Amino acid sequence: MFSSRIINKHNFNAVISTSSHVFGCPYLVPSCRNCREFSIMEGGNIHPDSQKTYQVVVAATRDMGIGKNGKLPWKLPSDLKFFKEITTSTSDPTKKNAVIMGRKTWDSIPLQYRPLSGRLNVVLSRSTTCSVASSENVVTCGSIPSALELLASSPYSLEIDKVFVIGGGQILREAMNGTGCEAIHMTEIDANIDCDTFIPHVDLSVFRPWCSSLPLTENDIRYHFVSYVRVIWNMKGNSIAVTEEPSFLSGRKTLR
Repeated sequence: MFSSRIINKHNFNAVISTSSHVFGCPYLVPSCRNCREFSIMEGGNIHPDSQKTYQVVVAATRDMGIGKNGKLPWKLPSDLKFFKEITTSTSDPTKKNAVIMGRKTWDSIPLQYRPLSGRLNVVLSRSTTCSVASSENVVTCGSIPSALELLASSPYSLEIDKVFVIGGGQILREAMNGTGCEAIHMTEIDANIDCDTFIPHVDLSVFRPWCSSLPLTENDIRYHFVSYVRVIWNMKGNSIAVTEEPSFLSGRKTLR
């Protein structure tokens, strides 16, 4: 059991569970019995079976800046913990998740943390001389579609639970606009920080907030975590009501 209180945020009822925390911060879990906006098809399978669906994980400033000189221009330890938690949690303990990234993002990861542990690392590169695949638990592909096709095929289809796209800028821009994107998990930084790489704002005609943390402050930077899910419409133009957590979000400790 858990105690809760109801608040109104983003025009929907949300309940704060005191037993559900994101690194010390309660998560807002939507109660959608009377809300038809937060709607997705069970399983989120709106993409052809030949490709895996995926989710996006990113941190961005007020003006949607995500990086400077190939690095994160901020230090937010809880954001790194959130990233690891969300990309490693699975609904099936016998499986692991996959993370898709560009070559520059791969190169920006410190050697001691590369490849990202407990996940299949999929590095996108059009270079025929790319050698990153020689690393254990790493594969290379030439594009997002080819990566999703690979992950939907055997043996990966039997081994991989969820797929996350994590960077860089061009890849995130493509992924956020893709029809296979089920959810966007964003660390929204409430600050203007000098960046040279940007992504578009979340399209609220396509995605709706599913849950959000209370504000956090680290190193004088205020931020919070928000998860957006894709809205699915039926043939009559009505959204399909959801009364429980989407299946593709299952396995996340942050929502329990």
